Amino acid sequence: MKTPALFALGLAAMAVLPSCVVEPLPPPPPGRVVTADLGYYNSLPVGYAGPTYYYGNRYYYGGRYDVGRYYHRGRYYDHRYFHRGRYYYGGAIAGLV
Repeated sequence: MKTPALFALGLAAMAVLPSCVVEPLPPPPPGRVVTADLGYYNSLPVGYAGPTYYYGNRYYYGGRYDVGRYYHRGRYYDHRYFHRGRYYYGGAIAGLV
């Protein structure tokens, strides 16, 4: 039978290959916190020094800020923010230190 040999080969491969489990990153050092990831904060962490877009009581980071004239739901806006496939209008730039 080839099944036990294949099983043993699979076990050997699992022992040699690195684990696919992703360990969480350690907390950032105190002071300036900069991130390139996408997400949002309900309130800015102490020491955060990156650009964010304040909209709907959240601070979004990692998206794209577009300046221009945009029409959305009956109003014109001077800028918009693109974050995870969605545009946000009427917020404000925040979090720059």
